[in-house]
Amino acid sequence: MRIEVIGGGALGLLFAAGAASAATPTVLYTRTGEQAAIIAREGIEVRSPGEAGTGRRIRRNLHARPIEAFGVSGAEGRPTDDGDRWIVLTVKQKDVDDVLIATLARGIRPGDRLLCLQNGIGHIERLAAALPQADVYAAITTEGARRLGPDVALHAGQGSTSFGLPQGGESSTPGRIGAEKKLTDTFAAAGLPLSASNDIQTAIYRKLLMNAVINPLTALWHVENGALLESADRLAAMKALFDETVAVYASAGVVVPPEWWDELLGVCRATSRNRSSMLEDVSHGRETEAKWIGGGIAALARRCGTAAPLNEMLLRLIEGIRPDKR
Repeated sequence: MRIEVIGGGALGLLFAAGAASAATPTVLYTRTGEQAAIIAREGIEVRSPGEAGTGRRIRRNLHARPIEAFGVSGAEGRPTDDGDRWIVLTVKQKDVDDVLIATLARGIRPGDRLLCLQNGIGHIERLAAALPQADVYAAITTEGARRLGPDVALHAGQGSTSFGLPQGGESSTPGRIGAEKKLTDTFAAAGLPLSASNDIQTAIYRKLLMNAVINPLTALWHVENGALLESADRLAAMKALFDETVAVYASAGVVVPPEWWDELLGVCRATSRNRSSMLEDVSHGRETEAKWIGGGIAALARRCGTAAPLNEMLLRLIEGIRPDKR
C-alpha cells in the first residue's frame, strides 16, 4: 500500500508523518516547492503538548513534492501500479477548486481511493462527480493539530477519525474491505486511530455542528478551544448556536442525539490547547471556511424554508474581519 497526502497544513503534516512512521511509503504534496524541499531534506517533526524542545522527526519512507508534480510521469516518489493507493486530501474546503480538481483528475487512476478530510458540506458530491474512476470517501476527524512551521506540527489533541462512502455507499467488496483494513492498521500503528463507518453522513453532520459552534466563536474571541468553557456567557452563546443548528437539522430530517451537546463539550476539553483552524486563519489574515461551515448551515436552512440568524450573523462577523475581501 502507498499513501499520498495532499496539503502541507497541520493535518497534512500529521497524517503524512504518521503514515511514514508506520513504515508505509508516503508522498506529501504541498502548495509550494519551498515547503516540499524543506520536508524532503529535513522530514517532518511532530510535537506533543508540553513537550520540551523538539519532538520526533520522521524522515524514512517519506517523500515530498509540490502539488504540480501530482500524477506527473517521472516525478520522484510517484507510485507504481502495484498495490492499494490512498490519496488523503487535507486541504481546506476553500481550496477544493477547479484547479485542484483538475490536478486530481490528472493523477488519480481507476481503483484509487480518495479520503477527504474537509470541513463543511458539498465538496464530496463535487469530487465524486469529477472523479468517477475513484472511490471518494468522506472522513471526519477530531484530531487536534497546529502547524508550527513548514516541517513541524503540534499534535495538540488526541482524537479519532471516521471514514466511509457517503450516500449509502457500502464497503461490500473484498477489495474495498481489504484496502480499508490496511489503512486503519497503518494509522493505528502511528497512534492515529481510524474506523470505517457505514453511516458517515451522520458523522458529517455531527462534525459540522461541532465546527459551527467552536470555529467562529474561538475566531471571534481569539481563544483556544478549552477557553470556550471558562465562562457562563461563552457557554450560553455556544448553547444558543447549538440549538439553532439542531433546529435547522430537524427541518432537514437530520436527527440529533441528545448526547451531542455533552460530546461538544468533551471535544473542547479534549482539544483544550488547540487553536481552531478558523482562529488560525483569522490570526494570519487568511480566508476562512466560514462560508462552508456556518454558511453551509444557513444555506441548508434556506433550502428547508427556515432561518439560521445566528449562523448568518457569525458568518458576516467572520467575513467582516477582512473588509478588503470581495
